[in-house]
Amino acid sequence: MPEKSRTIKSTKNVIYSFGLQIGQLVINFLARTVFIYTLGVQYLGVNGLFTNILTLLSLTELGFGNAIIYSMYKPLAEGDTKKLAALMNFYKKIYRKIAVVIFTIGMLLVPFLQNIISTEDITIGMDKIQIYYVLFLLNSVVSYLFAYKSTIISADQKLYIVKKYTFISLVIQNILQVIFLLITHNYIVYLIIQIICTFGNNLYIAIKAKKMYPYVDDKELLPKKEKKKIYNNVGSIFIYKISGTILNNTDNILISTLVSTVLVGYYSNYTMIINALQGIITIVFTAVTASVGNLNTSSNLKRKCEVFEDMTLITFWILGVTSICLMNGLSDFISLWVGQDYVLSYDILIIIVVNYYIYGNMNPIWTYRDTTGIFKDAKNVSIILAILNLILSIALGKVTGMFGILLATAISRLLTTFWYQPYILYKKIFKTKIWMYYLKQFRNIAIIILIYVIIEPIMNLFTEISIINFVIKMIISFIISSIIIFITTLKDESTSRILDRTRQIVDNIKLKYKKV
Repeated sequence: MPEKSRTIKSTKNVIYSFGLQIGQLVINFLARTVFIYTLGVQYLGVNGLFTNILTLLSLTELGFGNAIIYSMYKPLAEGDTKKLAALMNFYKKIYRKIAVVIFTIGMLLVPFLQNIISTEDITIGMDKIQIYYVLFLLNSVVSYLFAYKSTIISADQKLYIVKKYTFISLVIQNILQVIFLLITHNYIVYLIIQIICTFGNNLYIAIKAKKMYPYVDDKELLPKKEKKKIYNNVGSIFIYKISGTILNNTDNILISTLVSTVLVGYYSNYTMIINALQGIITIVFTAVTASVGNLNTSSNLKRKCEVFEDMTLITFWILGVTSICLMNGLSDFISLWVGQDYVLSYDILIIIVVNYYIYGNMNPIWTYRDTTGIFKDAKNVSIILAILNLILSIALGKVTGMFGILLATAISRLLTTFWYQPYILYKKIFKTKIWMYYLKQFRNIAIIILIYVIIEPIMNLFTEISIINFVIKMIISFIISSIIIFITTLKDESTSRILDRTRQIVDNIKLKYKKV
């Protein structure tokens, strides 16, 4: 595929997805506000806990989605409809089996809920909690019935279509949930609406995929050789999924078990904001994943490396600016939103932001890992990461509580995947030494610390928590951090390439409007 075509599709995916992500954040924020004021922090804690449990159960998906999408890049580029139909037919059978497995395992966990919920601070009856959990489980199972058809749309660099309909479904879901919460204050009705909307969204996207790709339901069979190749990729991807899921979704369970279920509710307010920002960053990489996949099948090593370096610099700019803004404004935002009682301590805020930066920094690595097929080359370190995180979380959690659980995540990543996965990428794909990448990572961290030291005395001038002060602090944080990052990275070759590409996009937009 030509470079220009990849750029246009990637840009469209990014712009479209970014707008929808902002809209989704606003909708989720309003719905969360109504949720807190109608049901309270106990239900908020239970909601966050069950979300993590069901995410852990989704491990049974094994990574088939990533493997199938990776397998679609070549037949899509070549117009091989029979191969695509065979992949979709294979994927459908796998996902239906996965739905059954998730439901079965999920139901087996029901008797153990009382061991996870902290009954000291939760007064909701265990019978009700079990009903809520089963409804959560049904929502997860329903999501697997038709979701497989959306993969061909994503692989074809048209993720914006999936995002659009998902956003519409989310708006409808949240409006209905807010209305019924205000009327009934009933959590069961809230969850039933969620199930219906999840089913409806996946069904509609499946119908859309059928119209776009009429051959997706053709009864083509995938050769055993192709199945074996996918299973091999799945085996490697599954290791990453185990690692990532344990790393990102056991914190709430451990906080609930070792500290407090109510504290999970407080933490979930922070993670809603963090996840929204991570979602925006992920949008950029998800939107360009198919284009990078196409690039990696057609371009030379130099171009691959340049694109990776550009993506890494863009990631740093986004993470650097947002990390400073989070440090200076997240607690104020929580206080203005739901009250000072929901604000976590400053040390926990610091480790939340540190984890946010470390996690976000891996996005370029993951994009290239998933699109070059080097799943198996770094899977062992991911196993070490998962085990190390679990051990450290329990050990530090018992000593220092919530702070120790979150600190364990940061330590585990820094000691394993943060340095090793880039090493594998440079060795296997770029075939060049990685020392410059490491130097830039250390430089970037030093830049963020410098920005924080410069801005902190200014922030101390705004001690009163108010909307005006919050806005001023965010503007100052954004402007100063952006200027310093730009100045300190100005000599990077990636900066020149990004500025040139930006000028081209702006010129194309101007030309388009002149023609209109």
